[in-house]
Amino acid sequence: MLNMQTVESSGHAPRGVERIKNVNFLVAVVLATTALFSCSQPSGGASNTDGSGAAENAAVFYDSLAIPDFTVATIQDSAGYSSESIPKDGLLLIKIFSPDCDHCQEEATTYLLKKDSLLNIKTVWIAGSWVDLTAVQEFAELYQLADLDPLAVGKDSDNYLVSYYGLSGIPFAAIYKDNQLLKEYKGSVDFAELIAINNGTFVPQPVDSVSGGE
Repeated sequence: MLNMQTVESSGHAPRGVERIKNVNFLVAVVLATTALFSCSQPSGGASNTDGSGAAENAAVFYDSLAIPDFTVATIQDSAGYSSESIPKDGLLLIKIFSPDCDHCQEEATTYLLKKDSLLNIKTVWIAGSWVDLTAVQEFAELYQLADLDPLAVGKDSDNYLVSYYGLSGIPFAAIYKDNQLLKEYKGSVDFAELIAINNGTFVPQPVDSVSGGE
C-alpha cells in the first residue's frame, strides 16, 4: 500500500492525497470482507428436497438445531452416506471444505497432528458440488484422513448443506453434541476450543457461531 504523505500545514489534504485515502479505505474494506471466507466461494445452492430454498432451510436449521438430514456421495461407499447413520449421541464435527482451499489444507494438517486430543469427536468431511470426487479422494490420501477414522469423506452433489447453512464461502464447520448444535465456525476452526469441546470443558453460548479462528 502507498504511504500517506504529510499534509500541508493548513490542515487540508491535497486532492490527490484524498483520492489515495479513498482507495486505501476501499482496499481495506475488501480485504476485511474477504478475510472471513478466503477460500472457495459457493455460488447459489440447491433447494431442499421438498422444493424450498436456502432461506427456509436456514429457518429450519436455527429452529431445530439438530443434525440436518442429508445424503452425500463418498470415497468409501458408492452407495453414499446418509446422516441417518450418524450416532445421535456424543460429539460430531461436520466439516465443509474444498481440496484447493489453503485454509482447508491447513486445518486437515493440524487436525491430524492433534488427533490424539480429539478422539471423542466423530467427523464427516464434505466437499461442495463443484469438486470432483477424485479430487476429494486425493485430498483424503494426501492429508491421511483415514487416520482420523471419519464417518464419511465425500461431496455434497446437490450443494444441499451449503444452502442449508447459508454459506457464502468455506471453510466451515458445525459441531454437534448429542444431536444438538453446539458451535459453528464460519472460517477456520479454533483447535484450542475444539480440544476443550472434546474434553468437556467448553462452556457454550446459545447458538454459538464465530468467524475465523486459529
